[in-house]
Amino acid sequence: MAGSIVRCLNWDIGYDQRFLQVSPTGDEVVLHQLDHGNENHENQGIIKVGGRSGFNNIQCSNYSHVDIGVAGVGQLNGVVYIFDVSAEGSSSLQLSPKLSRPCNSLSFNNNGLVAVGFDKGRQDSSLQVWDIQHYSRAGSNDHISRPTYTYMPNEAILSCNFYLNDSNSLLSGSYKFLREVDLRAETPVFQMATKLTLGITSDPFQEHLFSSYNEDGSLAIWDRRKLTTNFSKNKTISGGSGVSESPVLYFNRLFHDSTRKTPSPCFRYSTIRRNEFAAVFNGNVIRRWQTGLVPAVSESRNAAHRGTKDGQTLASLKQQSSELYHLNEDSLFVASVLDVKTDYERVVSFDYSPDISSPTSTNLVCMRQSGSIFKMPVVECIESLDLNSYNEFTLVGAEGSHTKFLDDKELGNYMNSTKKVIDHLDFPMDNHGVAYDDDIESTVDDDSVAHHDTNGRKASKEDDEFFPLNTFLGTTDILSSDICFTIRSRAAMGYGFNTDKNIKILEKLDGFDRQLYLRHIWRWLGLAKKSLEKGSMISYGIDLGYMGVLGIWKGASEINDQNRYSNEISHVSDEMFSQAVKSIVASKSKKMANNQIPSNSQSKAQRKLCLIVSGWYLNDDEFEEKLNLLLSMGQTEKAAGWLVFFGEVDRAISVLASSKKERLRLIATAVAGYLAYKTSNVNSPWKDQCRKMASELDNPYLRAIFAFIADNDWWDVLDEHSLPLRERLGVALRFLSDKDLNVYLNRVAENVIAKGELEGLILTGITPQGMDLLQSYVDRTSDVQTASLIAAVGCPRYFTDPRFHHWVDCYRTLLNSWGMFSVRARFDISRIKLSRTYYGHLTSKPPPKQVYLQCTSCGKNISKPKMPNSSRTPAAGASASSAAGVNTSSSLFKQFTKMNLSKNFHDFKSCPHCGAPLPRCSICLLTLGSSIVNPPPETSTAISSSKPGIENSFANWFTFCLSCNHGCHAHHAEEWFSKHYVCPVPDCSCRCNSI
Repeated sequence: MAGSIVRCLNWDIGYDQRFLQVSPTGDEVVLHQLDHGNENHENQGIIKVGGRSGFNNIQCSNYSHVDIGVAGVGQLNGVVYIFDVSAEGSSSLQLSPKLSRPCNSLSFNNNGLVAVGFDKGRQDSSLQVWDIQHYSRAGSNDHISRPTYTYMPNEAILSCNFYLNDSNSLLSGSYKFLREVDLRAETPVFQMATKLTLGITSDPFQEHLFSSYNEDGSLAIWDRRKLTTNFSKNKTISGGSGVSESPVLYFNRLFHDSTRKTPSPCFRYSTIRRNEFAAVFNGNVIRRWQTGLVPAVSESRNAAHRGTKDGQTLASLKQQSSELYHLNEDSLFVASVLDVKTDYERVVSFDYSPDISSPTSTNLVCMRQSGSIFKMPVVECIESLDLNSYNEFTLVGAEGSHTKFLDDKELGNYMNSTKKVIDHLDFPMDNHGVAYDDDIESTVDDDSVAHHDTNGRKASKEDDEFFPLNTFLGTTDILSSDICFTIRSRAAMGYGFNTDKNIKILEKLDGFDRQLYLRHIWRWLGLAKKSLEKGSMISYGIDLGYMGVLGIWKGASEINDQNRYSNEISHVSDEMFSQAVKSIVASKSKKMANNQIPSNSQSKAQRKLCLIVSGWYLNDDEFEEKLNLLLSMGQTEKAAGWLVFFGEVDRAISVLASSKKERLRLIATAVAGYLAYKTSNVNSPWKDQCRKMASELDNPYLRAIFAFIADNDWWDVLDEHSLPLRERLGVALRFLSDKDLNVYLNRVAENVIAKGELEGLILTGITPQGMDLLQSYVDRTSDVQTASLIAAVGCPRYFTDPRFHHWVDCYRTLLNSWGMFSVRARFDISRIKLSRTYYGHLTSKPPPKQVYLQCTSCGKNISKPKMPNSSRTPAAGASASSAAGVNTSSSLFKQFTKMNLSKNFHDFKSCPHCGAPLPRCSICLLTLGSSIVNPPPETSTAISSSKPGIENSFANWFTFCLSCNHGCHAHHAEEWFSKHYVCPVPDCSCRCNSI
């Protein structure tokens, strides 16, 4: 035995625990006590309170749970000593076998019995139970001379253990068998052939569970109930003498490394926490296992489960599962494995110690190979983490819970600074209506946006360059840059369906929103919406609004599964689609006059429309304007690249040669060789150098230029992924053949969808493929706000997708959690409007009204007026014109009634169905529905303001107490309860404003 330390249960003195130590030399037993009042002392509050020495090669030790201070040790020669370790002068009891042989195990029960396990002897039993109830601490103990029970002759007992609450049941393990012995019976309770018989230990919280291990270090957890039951069944049915049962948990060669270094590994069940055990590894790590329990399934549920019809694969998997796991029995599993690094090395034994400051915290008392003892706390891991929509989080672990609230002052300052941006955004609050400039025709003007934001990008780069690597950001700094906080900031500033306003908001915000791709896609969506509202993307009953380059190129097959054609068309053929595309392109004939299209292409009209959609349809004047803008911004490389993309290599050379940078003038000289070698197929040194520079230069436009002039192949330009997607699409549409273009568009679409690149919507459009891209974008960024806003323009207008509804629900939940109910309401209203097709069909039904005023007399809805007789359905013989006239009258009456209720609210004094008067105001005693006599000043000001169409009628609204049912005008209620607490109705003591 290499020494051990174990906590003595039931020996505690108040809050101070006691530990029994056997020295590594095997000659001394010491009793220690933890003094929690002196934990800061150099001995960590571990005090020696007793001990006994003079032993020879201690092999095993144990203590009594009932008699405090009574302990026992077994020596190599087989002699067992029972003594009171807390009293130094007490006498000891010596128990000796007939033949001298090693004592392997020792165990006490609660009735004064001690079980001793010896090696094999010829004429002596190896499992002996002695009665020590009359053990005397002061006198002689010669009256205890022989064992009361003896078992297992001619068989070595390697370990034995009494159950804590069952004094008559004893577990024992030999070389080949694991048995449970009942002292009142002649035969074992169960007997099982196994080599896992060393170190039998019972779980202090669940006595039906016990552990054992074998010589190669494998550990098993057994369930006593299964062993006992199955042994009885086997004995009754077949008359067998053994049971075949697997352990509930098995760890193969778990202590393999430990058993090679020490004779017996140190394994402990936790005396603090249920379902936990631990062991020492390598002298510096204590590994903790925490287990869980899967409850058994009842027979009725199991039978119903088997009765279901499943496929062959699923049925096979269920059959394998039923063979491995018994559904009608509890199943134990490992929930987590935690490693604890010890404070000192060469730890050979340990045990658990509770922390008096926290009922769930854990300490460990460890013994080193030298015999020194120390106590160390266990740093518990986090068991659960949850964040709310404000990015405040709560940690839950063994030591309790902790909630981190963000610094309200810092976050408040940040929110105030973002809200100030609204003052600089000159847009109406209605996010659905968008004001567009009719002169804007291209999405390639994002360079002006980039130029406007140059200073901000430079500042952010400088901050990144000089940010110290050894500095940790605060919690507030990290969580305030999270996407949840970003969504909240955008929503507070009016981020919605107004594309121009979204671009302005994104320009003002920091961090995540400074990425250009969001502004690019909102600008493209704004131009697409403008074209759709003007009707320029609808022809021959086919709606191509928000279609991407790929959908237009594929043709009719892409739109037949969507709601993009009128009801008169049952199916869109290729001819119909081609006519619609040609009609749309014809309206752009002036713009497309100078755009190059391959002469051998069979889909020229579709190519032209794809150029329109991608924003690469510039005439000479527009191209010159963009070129001059790039040169004025100092982006000479990009200007030269555009010239090459438009086939003007000679002008690109001139632009590079006129640069003030010597490096670009030298590059112009190298590019000029293209004019001499462009018709040559010989692999010259000049081409080799161009290929080399195409892979070594930093600027993507220069790399693209050299890649093209080296081999005169546009595929080399298209493979330059650093170029913006729109520019690569423009090059592909202008120069690739139909076959190559089809391959390229499909390949790029798969790439942008897989990566979730939002700018790829120019290629996929707001289509089912675009929803796949948005899903990848959400998976990558968690930005459900942008995904739901973008998808709403096409879903459910053109198609339906359950993912869209999931994003919308998530975004609405966030808005509700922040109290942004007006933002959420405008979002819902705008979604309903966007679902209306070009032909007037509403694809998304608004939710029904859930609150209305009910008349107390007739019980009908007073806000739903009674329809006149003319709205009834005409008779069967009536003409179609008569029916149409009736329907027209009905719709006009609804509009008149709506206007009458909103503008002539003061005339609404009675129920429109039965004529019963409405309740009276508790303050002015006038009928609710009539205007108040003296309106508040703010109401008069609002009516006479510069916005006469908006009337503040809140002062006249109904208000009711849900407790006493008394009501009054809203203005009167506000005035009354600003000075009083009790209801204004006499003899009513209701505190209406406190409910």
